[in-house]
Amino acid sequence: MEAPAPPGDHAGRAGPLLLSPRRHPRVEPGLRSEGLHPVSVRDPPAGRRARGAGVHGPAHEARGRLAALRDQGLRPRGPRDALLPAGGDLHRGGHGRVPADPEHRRPAQRVRDRRRGEDLPHQGPLHPTGALPRDGAPAGALPRGEREIRSAPEAAERAVGAAAGRRGVKAVILGGTTGIGRAIARRLAERGDSVFLLAREVDDLTRSAEDLTARHPKREPVGHALCDLERPEGFAAALDAADAALGGFDAVIVTAGLFATQDALEADIEFTRRLVTVNYANTVVFCEHARKRLLTRGGGRLAVFSSVAGDRGRKPVAIYGSSKAGLSVYLEALDHKFHAQGLSVLCVKPGFVKTGMTAGLKPPPFAGDPEQVARDVVRAMDRRRPMLYTPGMWALVMLVIRWLPRFVMRKINF
Repeated sequence: MEAPAPPGDHAGRAGPLLLSPRRHPRVEPGLRSEGLHPVSVRDPPAGRRARGAGVHGPAHEARGRLAALRDQGLRPRGPRDALLPAGGDLHRGGHGRVPADPEHRRPAQRVRDRRRGEDLPHQGPLHPTGALPRDGAPAGALPRGEREIRSAPEAAERAVGAAAGRRGVKAVILGGTTGIGRAIARRLAERGDSVFLLAREVDDLTRSAEDLTARHPKREPVGHALCDLERPEGFAAALDAADAALGGFDAVIVTAGLFATQDALEADIEFTRRLVTVNYANTVVFCEHARKRLLTRGGGRLAVFSSVAGDRGRKPVAIYGSSKAGLSVYLEALDHKFHAQGLSVLCVKPGFVKTGMTAGLKPPPFAGDPEQVARDVVRAMDRRRPMLYTPGMWALVMLVIRWLPRFVMRKINF
C-alpha cells in the first residue's frame, strides 16, 4: 500500500487521505463524507484557478471563513441584530441563553426587581413612580372605628350573593306547574330569578305560585296566567300579562305538550289530530308570539321541549315522533335565522323521563328524572347552547340509531 504524501506535497499526485465529517477548507466543496474513508485530492488546472472556481476561489474562501466561525461558536452579524447592542461584526450564538460558566452568569433576580431599559422601544416604566403601593403597604385607607359583628348570612342570602355576578333572568314558563316544567321553575326561583307561570289549570297555578314564592331568596311573588296550547287565541294575552308582571321578560320556556302510545293514536284518529296540532302547529304559533316579543327587546332565550323520538322514524312512536321531528326542524331554522339578532334558541330533546306523562310505561335502564333534566336545561340556557340531549346517554343512543341502515330499522322494535 502506498504511503500518503506529506502535507503541502500533493500537487499533481493522487493519494489516499482520511477526512473527518467536517468540511476541510483545502478540499473541494462537493466532497463530504459521513465517515472516514480514502478520498483522492487533486489541485485544479491553472485555468480554473485563474477564474476563481477552484479550491482557492472567493466562494470557497467564504465557506471556509463560515466554517471557522462556527468552530468558534460565532455567527455573522445579520439584519435582525439591529435591535441588539453594538458589539462588532460578530456575536456569540445563543446570546439569550444562560452561560454555562457560573462566573459569567447573571445573578438571579425577581422579575419585578429587574430594571427595565428605558432606551429600548416598549421598555419604558410600566407605571409612574408612586402609582403603586410599596410592599406591605395597604392599597387604600383602612376602615376606622368599631366594626359591626353579625352572624353568618342565611342560605337564601348566600344564594343571592353567589349569583351576584350573574344577570337575573325573567322567565316565562308554559307548563311550569307539573313534571319537568315545575322542576325548572323551582330551580330558577331558588337561585333568585323572576318567574311567571302559564298553564291551563287555575288550582295548579295557584299552588305552584305559592310554592315558588316560598322558595325565592327574596320571597318575590310569582305571577301566573291561564294559557292552553289547544286555544291559540289566548297566547298573545297570556304573554302580555307576563310582560306587564315582570316588566319585560328575556326568556321563554315551553315544556307543555301531549303524549300517547302508538296503539292509542292509531285507535283514535281524533286524538291523533289533537296531538299533532298541539305538539307542532300550536307550539309553533306560541313560539312565534314569544319570538316577536323577545326580538323587540334585543333578543333573549327561547327553550322548547322536543323529543329524541323526532330524530328517526321508529315503530313505537311513529305519530308522536313525527310531530316532534317537525318541531325540531322549526327550532333549528329559528336559531339559524335569528341568532345574529340576539335570539338564542335551545331545542331540548329529552329521552325517557319518569313523569306523569310516562306513567304506566316500562322505563329503560338510563331513564332520567325531572330534577336531572331541569339542571341540564338551566345550564344549557346559561351557556346558550342550541341543542340538548338529556339525560346525556341519549346523545350516544340516538347517534347510533340515526346511522342504522333501513333494513335494520325494519327488524328492530325500538
